[in-house]
Amino acid sequence: MKASIITVGTEILIGSILNTNSKYISSKLTDAGVDVIRQSSVDDNMDDIVKEIETSVEKSDLIILTGGLGPTDDDITREAVAKYLNREIYLDENEKRKMEERFLKLKKTFTKNNLKQIMLIEGSEKINNNWGVALGEVVSLDNKKILLLPGPPSEMEPMFDSYLIENINSDEFIIIKSIDVIGIGESAIEDKIRKMKFDKSLSINTFAMSTHTEVKIIGKSSDKEKLEISIKDAMDKLYEEFRNHIFSESNEDVAEKIVDILKNNNLKLSFAESITGGMLASAITDISGASSVLETSIVTYSNDSKHKNLNVSEGTLKSHGAISEETVLEMARGLKEKTNCDIAISTSGEAGPNPSETEVGTVYTCIYFSDEDNDINHYFLSGNRNKIRKQTVYRVLSKLLYILRRKF
Repeated sequence: MKASIITVGTEILIGSILNTNSKYISSKLTDAGVDVIRQSSVDDNMDDIVKEIETSVEKSDLIILTGGLGPTDDDITREAVAKYLNREIYLDENEKRKMEERFLKLKKTFTKNNLKQIMLIEGSEKINNNWGVALGEVVSLDNKKILLLPGPPSEMEPMFDSYLIENINSDEFIIIKSIDVIGIGESAIEDKIRKMKFDKSLSINTFAMSTHTEVKIIGKSSDKEKLEISIKDAMDKLYEEFRNHIFSESNEDVAEKIVDILKNNNLKLSFAESITGGMLASAITDISGASSVLETSIVTYSNDSKHKNLNVSEGTLKSHGAISEETVLEMARGLKEKTNCDIAISTSGEAGPNPSETEVGTVYTCIYFSDEDNDINHYFLSGNRNKIRKQTVYRVLSKLLYILRRKF
């Protein structure tokens, strides 16, 4: 079974509300073995909605529309489906009586536009809304079904769940697994994966996240037992290939994993931040339990501050500049000497937009355990000022987690 999801509402397209309905429906359908092949959003326009329905019906067995079933003039989803099907819309008299009784009981003024929410398309099957007012419905068309549901998630989700349980039975199983890989770029991961051999029932793809790369395995088969074996075999091969680079199977937060490792090993962390200006410390303190692992955070933005607070020598600053391998090393060393920490991390770079001493996007970082055990990185990052700073935070956190996983 193939499915398409259409979310209706101008408020979605202009960004006034977040479209969570597509994500929810896709997840539930996938679990039920239904292949979601299309998602689209369309504004409150009759012709646009009809065109989306036409396209989706051509490609799918199940077409799900959410939104546009309310009482206002721009709620026209039901009318658009009726126009596409060339069917009439009628008022459910039983629901009308219930609505009038409800308004009377609540001592609310009944207005006729509320009746729009209890209209139905000729020949459809009603889906009761026990969580709101607007009715849902399903229309059969040859071997296809068009499902209409209200937009508010608090109503849509339970209505969809009840329909799914009673009506969706697929003879195909879909299993999805993912692993999170850190310390290797997406292109390198992709190259390694394409050289490996997996069962033909599996699709394996990479997705670059801010701090890591997600490797997602999607398996589809009518033989569940065979599919589970194929998935396990693929996971084993990926673990063998990437070993210590894998830190999670559930897209976990990198900062949270760092805090967990530090807590479990009774380690303290300190930051000396120039280009990132406290953003690294903020990422760690966002995590519950950070107080037990974060020793000190200091923003040393000026050269004078680097010299006074971290003992970076004036000679180093003069000879190599504030944005250099030598400076971040001395920043981290000075930080560790002045604080009771096990790991000292320093950052310095050129965020722009106007360069001060080197090319915009040039960044140096240092993760320091000792003079014999430290990791200095030189990055060339692109984007505006805020993006360069954020990328620096992501790079440091990724590298720190990679190092911690190898050590502990």
